[in-house]
This record gives sequence, C-alpha cells and structure tokens, in this order.
Amino acid sequence: MTRIIYKEDSPKSHVANIDRIAAVTVIETPPVILMGMRTYKQTPYGLKILAEAKLQSPSKHIRRIKVKFPDEEKYKEQLENVEKTADQAVQLRAIVHTQPDLTGIGTKKPSIFEIRVGAKSVSEGINWLKEKMGKELQIEDFTKPGQYVDVIGITKGKGFQGPVKRHGITLLQHKSKHTKRGVGSIAPWTPARVQWVLPRYGQLGYFRRTEYNKRVMMVGTNPDEINPKGDFVKYGKVKNRYVVLKGSVPGPKKRMVMLRDGMRNQNKLIKEPRITYVSLESQMR
Repeated sequence: MTRIIYKEDSPKSHVANIDRIAAVTVIETPPVILMGMRTYKQTPYGLKILAEAKLQSPSKHIRRIKVKFPDEEKYKEQLENVEKTADQAVQLRAIVHTQPDLTGIGTKKPSIFEIRVGAKSVSEGINWLKEKMGKELQIEDFTKPGQYVDVIGITKGKGFQGPVKRHGITLLQHKSKHTKRGVGSIAPWTPARVQWVLPRYGQLGYFRRTEYNKRVMMVGTNPDEINPKGDFVKYGKVKNRYVVLKGSVPGPKKRMVMLRDGMRNQNKLIKEPRITYVSLESQMR
C-alpha cells in the first residue's frame, strides 16, 4: 500500500474540489493469456458445459499445469462444435491463465480461471475470442480509472483461535470457575443441542472474501511512476502494468487477487480522479 493526494470530485461532498489524502493498494497486473472458451447451457440443475475449445498456450511454463491440450486439428473440431451450439448457449466464458513468472513473487506455475464474456450475442463473443486466442489480454482492456470493481481474495490466515479473538465475545468475570475467554453456556437443557450460531473456537482467516465497489484510481504502464525508494516492503519491485485501488484488499502481499466489474448498483459518478501526488517515499522504516 501507499498513499496519494487527489481532488475530491464528488459534487455532494462537503469537501468538494479540495485535496484529500487516501490510502491506496497497488496491484501488479501482468497480462493473462487467452487459451480457450466455453459455452454453457441452462438446465434444471444449473449451468452445464455445452462445448469448449482449448488451444496450446505459448507460455513456457504452461507445462507446470496438468492440463491436456488438443492438437491443431482437434482444436478446429472443438471450435466448430462451439460455433454450432452458440444458439443453445446462455453464457460464454473465456479460459485464461496468469503469468506469475513475469513478476518477482517467486512463483512460476500459472493459475487457470474463467472470465465471463459480455457481448450482444454468444456468436459475436465467439468471433471476438477467436481473434484474441493465444494472445495476451492487458489490464486496460478490462478497466479504466474512475470505475468501480469488486476484489476477490483469500484473507490472511491466523490459524486456530478462541472465540474471543474469532468472534469478539466479552470476557467472563474474573471469578469464573473454568475459563474466562470462553462462552458462559454452550446450550440450554431444552433443546439439548448446540446450535450452529454459538460462537466457538476454530479456524480464523484464510477465507475467500469479496469486497465490493473499490474505486480504480490509476491504471499505469510505467512501474517507475509507482515504485517507492527501496521498493515495496515484503514484495519488491513492480515490473509490469499495475492498477491502484482506493483502500485495502483482502489477503497478504504476493497472494493473487481477482478483479471483476462491480456487480452491485453503484449510483456513483464514474469520473477519472484528478491525482496531484503519488508518494514515492521509502517504506523501510
């Protein structure tokens, strides 16, 4: 994380057009490679795969993933099957993989995930994916400054913890017989069972969490404009394109996060922020 100074552009704010300091999160976004597509059909049991087509990725680290890729002739057959079933499909998704080897986090094995493709029709989306197949997709193809995105990540793991730290319950009085950092009673006589809503000890952290409507403050291509003196603590140097989000995101440094278009109704003015200062001071304190 770092900090910036920007002009408050909300017209309803009592500090409109005044410089404000904001804590921001810098996320390195190396390009992802488009390696396939899938169409889905609607069934009484939910979405089911209708057809898919995969292409051998040009990445030299794709062999680290245990995925079988068809040859060129088989890929053409799969692509024809996808195009034939376009009328029956209700959803089209792109299959992409990351390139962590372009960063300095020390990981080389790519991660595979799906991205829903928004188009007027499934056929139009398939034609767009055919043109981009095997190529890199950049962050500027996805978002721009001023937009709102949702951040999906895995929170910091804190291990096995008691109910005081896990749920924030009140400590018992100092004369309590057995424990002070536990619940006073776990269940009544009737009904003679422990309900699931009772705060108990257990795993804390390392959960999948989604934070909604994070504002995109910057989308940059030059890492020198964001790297502080001495680099980011416990991360290193940003080497690729990056996106700057207002506020914090779930999880520790070097852990992958996913960004998507904001799915909740924002009712907010989408306007590019006027940033006047980006802190490049050393974080080695």
